[in-house]
Amino acid sequence: MSQRPDPAIGYDPEMQAPAQADVSTEAVRAQLQLILASDLFLNAQRPSQFLRFIVETTLSGNEGQIKEYLLGVEVFGRPSTYDPKDDPVVRIEAGRMRKKLAEYYSGPGVNDPVLIEVPRGGYIPYFRVQTTRTEPADARSSETEPALITSRPSKPIRIARVIILTTAIVLAAFYFIRLRHPSPAIPTSIAVLPFLNLNPAPTQAYLTDGVAEELTTRLAQFAALRVVAATSAFQFRGKAEDVRKIGQSLNAEALLEGSIVQRAGSLRINAQLIDTRNGFHLWSKSYDVQAADLQACEQDITQETAHALQIPAPTNPPTPKRDTENAEAHDLYLHGRFLWNTRQLPQMLESANLFERAIQNDPNYALAYAGLADTYTVMTINMQMSPAEALPKAKAALQRAIELDPNLARAHATQGLLESQCEWNREGAEREFHKAIALDPNYAPAHHWAALNYMQMGQFTAADAEFRAAQVLDPLSPMITEGRAENFYQAHRYDDAIAVVLNMSNPRVGWVALANSYFMQGNYRETLKLREVANPVDLNGYVLRAVTQIRTGDRATGMKTLEEMGRNQHKAGTVHNYVPPAYLAWAYAVIGEKDRSLAWLQKATQQHDPTLANLKTDPGFDTLRDDPKFIEVMHKVGFAN
Repeated sequence: MSQRPDPAIGYDPEMQAPAQADVSTEAVRAQLQLILASDLFLNAQRPSQFLRFIVETTLSGNEGQIKEYLLGVEVFGRPSTYDPKDDPVVRIEAGRMRKKLAEYYSGPGVNDPVLIEVPRGGYIPYFRVQTTRTEPADARSSETEPALITSRPSKPIRIARVIILTTAIVLAAFYFIRLRHPSPAIPTSIAVLPFLNLNPAPTQAYLTDGVAEELTTRLAQFAALRVVAATSAFQFRGKAEDVRKIGQSLNAEALLEGSIVQRAGSLRINAQLIDTRNGFHLWSKSYDVQAADLQACEQDITQETAHALQIPAPTNPPTPKRDTENAEAHDLYLHGRFLWNTRQLPQMLESANLFERAIQNDPNYALAYAGLADTYTVMTINMQMSPAEALPKAKAALQRAIELDPNLARAHATQGLLESQCEWNREGAEREFHKAIALDPNYAPAHHWAALNYMQMGQFTAADAEFRAAQVLDPLSPMITEGRAENFYQAHRYDDAIAVVLNMSNPRVGWVALANSYFMQGNYRETLKLREVANPVDLNGYVLRAVTQIRTGDRATGMKTLEEMGRNQHKAGTVHNYVPPAYLAWAYAVIGEKDRSLAWLQKATQQHDPTLANLKTDPGFDTLRDDPKFIEVMHKVGFAN
């Protein structure tokens, strides 16, 4: 009777890993880079993290620690209470990784000299040299055999020959890899972690975050360097993680980190650059500067980092109008960005105030205008302010930012977002996104927002490609992953949307796409089981609960909610100041109230409701698509075809 593998150990007790062949560490690492750079692994985050972890752990001599529990916790983020017997994530992902490895070695890696295998029954990788194919012995002609049969060489001679031959093969394999795909001696990707705030007052956190975010932006100007977005890097705030693990999670070969202490107008800034592949320090420096010299210090850190990484000068260096020589304006800008990143209404309003004060201090500060435009654009799209109030302010700020700095990528990206979501000019938006990406290929929001634009045009494949491009730059961003789920929902691929959300580390982030997909499938029980629907504080939750109640027989309660929202376009107790008419149009459409839905759509066009951007693809409007009034609304929002 065979014994089942013990998932807590990580391999079958009767199937030990084979002994490692004599392949150099450098050759294995070069082969690993080849595999991870292939199309099969490049955008496959989990198989890539899995393979990198087990290979690097084995190369460091710790292969005995590769157990299923460790993999679940270290690679797949399971809690310390993780039980492999109840959660098969490691076994499932191991199967997927082995399948991708097999596809790689039967395709692009068929002639690679080094073979990395993960035998079934365990997770310890095995490295060996791929031998060349020889002609079968029985196919040789006996006529070619020599007439004289010599005696067999002695055993020491045979051993010596084997050693010489093996050494020659390994050296040839190593140099073949180096010639075919040189392994970079220096990192080519970097993440900037939030600097530690060593001040006793937590109110200075905006300064440490702001410095890290500005360093990220400055480093992104180097075309030869892939820079991880701050939204992913900042998820390691305050976590005492090993740099190798952080590098694996962010797919970054180098980390820039540091600390700031502020005393009586002066700053003590420590910065260090670390290679995540081996933990070695590449560069470190301490600065004692006045607050007025902060930007000069940031520039010096950027240049020192680029020098340590042997990166050539940026192709689009910042213009003088992008930055400011006014220390107070810069401080106000950093504080405004810090609050803007929260996306909460009170903080958004305060961030707008801080950006305006920065502009008062320096009327030629392009980044402050861009920040102000970001604030009013996002408040419009997030239903925190009516379009009539916010859009004129956003447009004016954007116009001034681009006048001051025509090469400011984030301003062009925001212009594209505004054109796409608020002006319904999708072709113009596409041009702006292309320009933003050309100016700064490392700016993840440009790819993210370009994906939303493609999605709204029904170009779902192009949208998914841009979402994936954004994920490469911002691998831990839940909003980008949620965008992929939304793309599947809009494409009527409800099972795929559900799978993406449920596979997120925090599925609550993608609950809207999840609830909408359940609802469209008629799975009302699962819709109402979601906490955000059962006890809503969000506008989406109120609408979904109301329509689900109506669909499940409680029409009176659901209709009362919708009618109350319609009377004042405001729902007390929600995080929104404004109820978009298109939300009510969607709600009435899915419950079969066609005339009411069309009436609210007319109001939505009059109020220039940004949520009409999804009108062409949203499944909720499918029942109206042949109606002449609906077609008229489609034309008004830019969908002439």
